[in-house]
Amino acid sequence: MRIFEFRDPTPIEAFVLAADCDRATELFEAHLKAHGGDPDTLLFRERSLADLVQPGRSAIRSALAIKREGLVSCDAVGRWVFITPLGGQ
Repeated sequence: MRIFEFRDPTPIEAFVLAADCDRATELFEAHLKAHGGDPDTLLFRERSLADLVQPGRSAIRSALAIKREGLVSCDAVGRWVFITPLGGQ
């Protein structure tokens, strides 16, 4: 599983855990559409766990342990959440 950092100018941002960049983009675009973002203005880069700082690193490490693709993001009060798609995708 690879780690991608995505954002758009609104600013909606998340770390996406996925096997490749195409799948990560697909997951983040679905997240943007659900939150009113613009999928035509994505900024992203691949990250390593060592590049990240706490507490984000711990949240991403915990999400990686689940061994599913999804998004890791932090809300306005500093709580981290892992969102993973369910069902047949």
